[in-house]
This record gives sequence, C-alpha cells and structure tokens, in this order.
Amino acid sequence: MSAYSLLLAVPGQFGHNRLDADYESFLEAALSLEREKGQGSVWGTADKARLEELVRRGREGDLGAMESIYGMFKGPVFGLVYRYAQNRVAAEDLLQDVFLKVFGNMGKVRDAATFPGWVFRIAVNTAYSYLRQKRAQADRNVPLDDLAGTLEDRKAGPVEKDIAGPLEEAIRALAPRLRSVFLLHDVQGFKHEEIARTLGCAVGTSKSQLFKARLRVRAYLKARGAV
Repeated sequence: MSAYSLLLAVPGQFGHNRLDADYESFLEAALSLEREKGQGSVWGTADKARLEELVRRGREGDLGAMESIYGMFKGPVFGLVYRYAQNRVAAEDLLQDVFLKVFGNMGKVRDAATFPGWVFRIAVNTAYSYLRQKRAQADRNVPLDDLAGTLEDRKAGPVEKDIAGPLEEAIRALAPRLRSVFLLHDVQGFKHEEIARTLGCAVGTSKSQLFKARLRVRAYLKARGAV
C-alpha cells in the first residue's frame, strides 16, 4: 500500500496541504527507516503482519511490543515535531510526550492500517499544543516552568493519596539505572544534563531511560487499577 493510499485510509481529513505533505514525509521516513534496517517496507506483507502483531500486543500492555513500536516510529515522529518546534531539546521532550500519549491510549487503536495516521495526529496535536503554549507564554510573559508547576500543584493532592502506595511499588520494581533516572528527574527535579553528569552517561541516554521508566511505571499502575 502506498503512502498516499494510507492517507486515504485514515478516518477524517487533515485539512490543508501542509498536513498532507507532513503525513507523506512521516510515512516515507518510517518506510526508509525499515529499509535501512534491511527489513523491507513496513507495509510489505510480512512487515504489515508484524505491525499488526505489535499493535495487538501493545493493546494488551506488552512492554516489549511498545518498545518495538517506539523504535519503528521514533525517527519519523521526531522529524515531524522538530519541524514544528524548531528546537532539538523541545522536540525531544515532545517525542516523549507523544509516545506516552500513544501507549496510554493503545486501547483506542482499531487496526494496524490506521495506526500510523493515529500516531501522526497525536504528534501534530502535541506539537500544536506546544506552539499554543509557547505563544501564550510570550503573550502573558509568564515563565513556562511556573505555569507547569501551578498546573501540577492543582492536580497533585487527591491523586497522590490514591496512588502513593502503588507508585512506590512501581518505582521499586524498576531496574536500578531506570529507577535512578526517574527519581533524580521526576522526584528530585534534576535536569537531564545534571543527571548525565551524575550517572556518567549521555544526556540522550538519560532521556531515553526516563521515558522507559515512565512507561514501566504507567504500565505497573494501570495493571493494578491505580490509574
């Protein structure tokens, strides 16, 4: 199936030529990535069956399948959000936001044929939200960190009481390096640059391990009905 045929297979319309072009580029990037790995086209018979299997397992909460999906689509998603953000650090953060949304809503996926379009829409909407937030920040002259902190404070109270126990269990269940990155970043508030220096790893490694840690914590909490 061609990239254009896949575009027509996705429910709804993207509304203007830029999104059509972005979606074509998104799919072409995914196709090129798989060809470079020597696995053929994502949408060849064997690879389409592989994606269908990954999507099915992902819906069931299989972390291995989710990591495979992440590996398949992280390049195209990063390229897409970077074109909107025009900032590598922001794009790396958006990349993680996109896949947290994808894996948190895998139950909504109908089939493999519409999966790339669904991921694309999540990525575009996440990028648009970032741009709207950035514009609002400039208009109001309010530091983004202060705004984010205020929103987190409003949400924190009741949630903490409900998931405190399971959250501690989820953190203890993490591999040592994932647990260290998670605690340093999400609990103690260190930046990735500081974590990289502390643990003796690259900044990109810190970000990747934080993503994996968050994914495992989310899966743990979901399995126990805490979220």
